[in-house]
Amino acid sequence: MNESGYAWEQRKLSDLSNVTTGKAFSSSDFTSNGNYNVITNKNIGDYQKNRNFVGDKINIDDERIKQQYVLFGANILVTMDGVNIGVAGLYSDNNAVLAQRVGRLRSNQPFFVFQLVMDNKFKAAMKRESVGNAIKHISVKQIQDYESYVPSELEERNEIGCILKNIDDLIVANERQEKIAPTEMVQFCSFFLIDFEYFK
Repeated sequence: MNESGYAWEQRKLSDLSNVTTGKAFSSSDFTSNGNYNVITNKNIGDYQKNRNFVGDKINIDDERIKQQYVLFGANILVTMDGVNIGVAGLYSDNNAVLAQRVGRLRSNQPFFVFQLVMDNKFKAAMKRESVGNAIKHISVKQIQDYESYVPSELEERNEIGCILKNIDDLIVANERQEKIAPTEMVQFCSFFLIDFEYFK
């Protein structure tokens, strides 16, 4: 038990989030004037979503595909193959869909989970677990099974996540010479703290 009175326990990422991956879209469906950006491993890495998207676009009419793969809400994306296995990014984009071989974590504690996968320990673990010769890759299960010690109480995990995210936002804003109002940071954190049952 730490100084705040909360106990810590070892939990898997699957205990804290719903881990899935994207869809294997056909390259023949890509079009330069598509309505949706197709997010692949090469797009992961910016702190939040890439401001200048470079990649394929696609038109999608099937509502089931939209519901399953459009990146609405808070999405933690993790690269699943290539030299940069385990690289994570926090994305929210109603005009983007997720391609295969990118892990997607959705949670009622997104900013806390994001800090876990941004940790170098996570990246190192994914590289150790990766398989393959020419191109290394990891599975959804390997992401799900990653373990870390976390506060046992959801409230504290969300508090920690929001504090660390606000610090990250300030660092990024300073690098971009932007200003963020404290009320904006609080509102953004509160917006995504929703019932995890939604993602099951």
